[in-house]
Amino acid sequence: MGVLSEGTALSWKEIASVSDVYRSYALDQLIRVFEKYKDQKGDSFQWGDELEFAMVRFDHSNKRVQLLLSGHEVLPPLKEMNETVEEDTHRIAWHPEACNYMVEGVPSQPYGYVSSYLNTVEANMALRRNQVQQILSKKSDCEFVLNLAAFPRYGHGQYIHPPEENGSDQSFYYPEILISPVHPRMKSVLLNINERRSLPAPVAIPIFRDSSTPKPFQDSPWKDKIDIQDDHIYLDGCLAGWGCCCLQVTFKAQSLSECLQVYDQLLPLTAIMLALSNACPIWRGYLTEMDSRYEAVFQAGDDRTPEERQRPTLNSRCAPTPFYLCDEHNHLNDVELDSKLTEFFYKIGMSPTLAHHFGHLFIRDPLVIIKENLYPTDDTTSYHFENLNSTVWHSLRFKPPPLDDGKMGWRVEFRPMDIQITDFENASLTVFMALLTRVILTFELDLTIPISQVNENITRAHHRDSVRQEKFHFRIADKISLLSINEIINGIGDFPGLVPLVQKYLDAMEDITSDTRCTIEKYLSLISKRAAGTLLTDASWIRQFVTTHPSYKQDSVVTDEIQHDLIWKIQQIANGHEACPQLIQSRMRTHTNLCPE
Repeated sequence: MGVLSEGTALSWKEIASVSDVYRSYALDQLIRVFEKYKDQKGDSFQWGDELEFAMVRFDHSNKRVQLLLSGHEVLPPLKEMNETVEEDTHRIAWHPEACNYMVEGVPSQPYGYVSSYLNTVEANMALRRNQVQQILSKKSDCEFVLNLAAFPRYGHGQYIHPPEENGSDQSFYYPEILISPVHPRMKSVLLNINERRSLPAPVAIPIFRDSSTPKPFQDSPWKDKIDIQDDHIYLDGCLAGWGCCCLQVTFKAQSLSECLQVYDQLLPLTAIMLALSNACPIWRGYLTEMDSRYEAVFQAGDDRTPEERQRPTLNSRCAPTPFYLCDEHNHLNDVELDSKLTEFFYKIGMSPTLAHHFGHLFIRDPLVIIKENLYPTDDTTSYHFENLNSTVWHSLRFKPPPLDDGKMGWRVEFRPMDIQITDFENASLTVFMALLTRVILTFELDLTIPISQVNENITRAHHRDSVRQEKFHFRIADKISLLSINEIINGIGDFPGLVPLVQKYLDAMEDITSDTRCTIEKYLSLISKRAAGTLLTDASWIRQFVTTHPSYKQDSVVTDEIQHDLIWKIQQIANGHEACPQLIQSRMRTHTNLCPE
């Protein structure tokens, strides 16, 4: 979630004329943050997750399901509902998301270091969906909130309700009505990205070639518009990627140095967790060779101008994380990227590698400026810096404490994972990541590999069935090898694997109850079996559902009827009405689902 603030958003021309001034304010605020909190130590471990939900409407008589543009309607009663909740553990903070069929829910208070918190995550996730469903169910029995990473026919036909003709000045497929009318800055961000790059930004995704897929396949709406590649489908506009839903987890460290260490060790895991969470095999109504939303986000959010795209040392602000932050890992930063003010940051006391990170950040123009907040009224907040930092969308985000709230501490936001169909899967990934941060610090793991190999891993993680088909660069002791996800998660040779290392850490915990340990073991079992291929990723299960559907014609096309049946099946599974042993073995379920029928 980025910085949200009400007010009048400046146009791109207005931003361009004041961007240097804005950066100077952001720079001054970062300096004051660093000076104030660089030596802060002893913060307790806290963490939390963010879930983005999608709302849909079923028309069973016509075998159709559409995205429901109701975010602006459900957010006020959601916030009112939580104002009356007394216990923090049952209170949810709700926020608008990019599109009006989405809402974001987070726990009102972060989870703590006590192990019992690990046993509350799934119930809290179920509570969030339940709150939205209660509001939807009051007006209709055909509207549902789902954990849906990417709507299969998003951008194809009449896919939204209320209906609207597709297309706008900015996009063939994604009309402006999709944008949340209550998100303070999203429309401005989207318009400014398009104006800044001054050229179309089609997202090319290779199609899955089935026995009856045309040879060559040409995406007909595009073939007369641009020089397209055969056997690819095309999306356009930022909403192609930002209309997807994700699962993000943020961790607070006890100090700056610990935060840098956690950041660097999580960086090589971005591709591994991306592969394990893949949930998006269908794009604009076609089966594709890509299983994750993240490449679409990377391509659609690229705001570089034509000139900047020719510079290999300037990456997109939507890209895999480009740097390690600890000086001892600087030799692994083997992809050269431009930096600005690096020497200045070094002179004020930052380590060289951290200075280079912020130097690269300050190359970016601000994408959104609220007129009323252009000029700081005092020196007590770091609003300008946080706004700049939150509009660079890498797979990890390094988050200093806000100037006016040191209790938030030094944080790492882990961003690559697709949201999963069930609360159980989302809780499994979230708890696994939280425990991995403890394992990294306790056992002093070194997982670092060259950034160029991290980037290769990210590319491979998008590929169809990458968990079972791909190998990834991974460090074991002093050697980097190509390993399967199964070997990374469950072990090979002298390397015990990440799941066994988590279990070893749990064995040493003194405060863990048998109930909490039982819950965690079920989560770890899902991770282990998914890595081994005995349970499917969401993407593989969705692909299997489509290719075995009675009306599928082996032509890569996902029709309205197939989509209807798929999303209805997802709704049934998510709400506990049907079992799905390919995804979740029934004995893994730990909480009674809270959503109404």
